[in-house]
Amino acid sequence: MSEPVQSVAGRLLQAAAYIVIVAWGIRAASHIVYLILVALLFAYVFLPFPKWLMHRFRIRQSAAIALTGVLWATIWFVIWIALFEAGHHLMVKLPIYEERVRSLQGQVAVFFSAHGIQSTYSVTNWYGYDRMVEFGRAMLPVLIGFFSDRLLIILLGFGFLIEMAYLDRGKSGPFARKLVYYGTDVQRFIAISAQAGAVIALANLVLLAVLGVDFAFVWCFLYFLLQFIPNIGFVIALVPPSLMALLMLGWKRALLVAGGLILTQMVGDYVVKPMLMKKGLNISFLEIMLSLVVWGFLLGPVGGILAIPLTLALRRVIEKPYTEAEAALALGVG
Repeated sequence: MSEPVQSVAGRLLQAAAYIVIVAWGIRAASHIVYLILVALLFAYVFLPFPKWLMHRFRIRQSAAIALTGVLWATIWFVIWIALFEAGHHLMVKLPIYEERVRSLQGQVAVFFSAHGIQSTYSVTNWYGYDRMVEFGRAMLPVLIGFFSDRLLIILLGFGFLIEMAYLDRGKSGPFARKLVYYGTDVQRFIAISAQAGAVIALANLVLLAVLGVDFAFVWCFLYFLLQFIPNIGFVIALVPPSLMALLMLGWKRALLVAGGLILTQMVGDYVVKPMLMKKGLNISFLEIMLSLVVWGFLLGPVGGILAIPLTLALRRVIEKPYTEAEAALALGVG
C-alpha cells in the first residue's frame, strides 16, 4: 500500500515542480510573453471581420487583411481625435477644477478642525512648473516604451491574423488551426463582453450627459475597455465619473451618478448579457478572482486584461484536447 501512495505523492510533487518552473519562466519573461499574448488577443478581436469579408464578398485574403487594417486605423484615429479634444477641454477647464478642489479642501479642513484634527497639506502641492517638468521626465521613457510595444503588438497581431484568416478554406497549418480551436471560448468571451459593454456604455453616456458630468465620452470609453476585466473593471470605471460629479456638481449629484452606473451595470449583468450569451462560458466568480490574482502576479497589470482569456484557453486545453474533429466543430461555432 505504501508504494502507490508514494507514487502518487511523487507525481504530485513532480507536477508542482513543473508548475513552479513554468510560472517562474513566465514571470521572468513576462514582457515578451505579454506582448505575444496581447497580439494574439488583438488577432482574436479582429479575426471575424476578414473572415466575414471573405465569406460574404468572396474577396482575397490580402484584400480582407488590408481592409481590416483600414478599419483598425479608422477606429484608433477617431478615438485619438476624441481624446485629444477631451484633453484640450480639460486644459481649458483646469483652473475651474483647481478652484473646486481648493473649495473642497477648505470644506474638509473645516470639518477636520471642528473635530480637533489639524491638516497642513495644501492642494497647491499638486501644481507648479517644476512638478510638471518632473512628471514629464518620468513619463517620457514610459511613453516611448508604450509606443514601441504597441507597434510590435500590431505587427505580431496582423501576423497571427494572416495565419488564421484562411482557416475555413483549409489553407492554414496545424498551428493556426490550434490557435483558433483553443481560442473559441476566448472569441465568445470577447464578443459577449464587447456587445454588452457597448450597450451599457451607451446607456452610461446618456446618463452622464443628462446629469451634466464633464467628459462623459471619456468615462464611457474607459468603461467599455474595463468591461473586459469582469467585476474589478466596473469598480475601477465607477470612480472617475463619480469623482468628477463630486468635484463639479456636489455630493448629491455624485450619488446619483454612482447609483445610475451601478443600476446600468446590474441591468447589463442580469438582462443584456444573458440575452447575448447563447452558450454560457461557465466561469465562476472564484475562478475569475483566482485568474486575476495569478495572471496579474505573473504578467503584471496587463494580466488583468489577459486573465479571463488565458483561463478560458487553458481550461479548454485541459478539458478538450485538440483533435481534427473538435477543430472542425469549433470552426462551425466560429
